[in-house]
Amino acid sequence: MKINDESAMQFLGAIRKPLLVLHKAILDHERALYEKEFGPVTPAAFLQVLINGTGFRWLNPLSTIIANVDEILDDEEATSADRVAAVESVAGLFSEDLPGNNFLPHYRQILQHSPEILHAHGQVAPILKSLESGD
Repeated sequence: MKINDESAMQFLGAIRKPLLVLHKAILDHERALYEKEFGPVTPAAFLQVLINGTGFRWLNPLSTIIANVDEILDDEEATSADRVAAVESVAGLFSEDLPGNNFLPHYRQILQHSPEILHAHGQVAPILKSLESGD
């Protein structure tokens, strides 16, 4: 995967919103499961569960990468290397090749159970694919 600064900027700009939609779909799915088990909670209470609950640690890499993409896109002093690294971290999150990737197994599992997450993934996948083909 050879990425130059221009393609990194295009990729980050293109993937930002689909990643946010995906993140929200995952959170909605996880919240519904949580509330089914423990009863309704306020958004603030659920946020505390997300932050402190060990069952949701697998989501941290996605949240961190979204924050990183936002930061890189907003930072006028970000370097080409910063942008390329951000692209690689997004691609790595969805890659089998990343050692110790705790996100992917959980993600694959819920992908099978949620049409909303599957739909959101359908927005992310072609952008990820564009990296492989070098479009």
